[in-house]
Amino acid sequence: MNPPSLAVVLDGVHAVLLDVDDTIVDTQEAMVTAGTEAAAAIWPHRPVGDHRAMAQRYYDDPERWFPRYASGDVPFDAMRSGRLAEVAVAFGLEVPDGAHRSFEDAYAPAFRSSQRLFPDVPGLLAAADGQGLPVALLTNSAHAPTRIKLEALDLVERFDVVVTTDTLGFGKPDPRVYLEACRLLGSEPERVVCIGDSIEWDVLGAQAAGLRAVWLDRAGRGTPEAVARVRGLDEVAVVLERRFGPPLTDR
Repeated sequence: MNPPSLAVVLDGVHAVLLDVDDTIVDTQEAMVTAGTEAAAAIWPHRPVGDHRAMAQRYYDDPERWFPRYASGDVPFDAMRSGRLAEVAVAFGLEVPDGAHRSFEDAYAPAFRSSQRLFPDVPGLLAAADGQGLPVALLTNSAHAPTRIKLEALDLVERFDVVVTTDTLGFGKPDPRVYLEACRLLGSEPERVVCIGDSIEWDVLGAQAAGLRAVWLDRAGRGTPEAVARVRGLDEVAVVLERRFGPPLTDR
């Protein structure tokens, strides 16, 4: 099956639902930068290169602690502890007493100062504004770290709706979170397009809930799934600016 064109997916949309991490903000780099500082605080005797490798492993999350948190199976603090313990085992280290406090004390300020907006985001937001489309955020992160990201980027007041895992106690790909975002937007799911970097969470999950979806494939990995794919959000902005579909003043 051939993937739908971007123009078809965006035709007549009434609202845009954006993922946050690695979609509008470079969360991987922020987490690795902050994690490097935190690893150095916990295990200062290790070589500097090890600290960044530890941080990258924490981000990669091979035991999938973060999806377990997003599904509501484990609380936030347990997810953090589990990821840190997995890193320690992988590097043959002990988790010392007070490690979790040391981690947070070093991680939090570094994470805040490392927030970066991808350069194609302002153009997409401007295009949505030009078409009268409300823009919501739907993230599997918690409210507190999401707020940190938006504050650091001066975007707290920019989005009409922000749905986090705290909203319902779980996140994507549970259909209820997409539908809650649509409810808060006041739009029917079939008129909302979800855009994000995760095939599982931002595309297949959204489609299963009745939304439209576009996969943001910044790295150009490709997929066998028949989904609309873009390399950057500027591609979405160009199509929105052509004003597909009927006027949107009747929302």
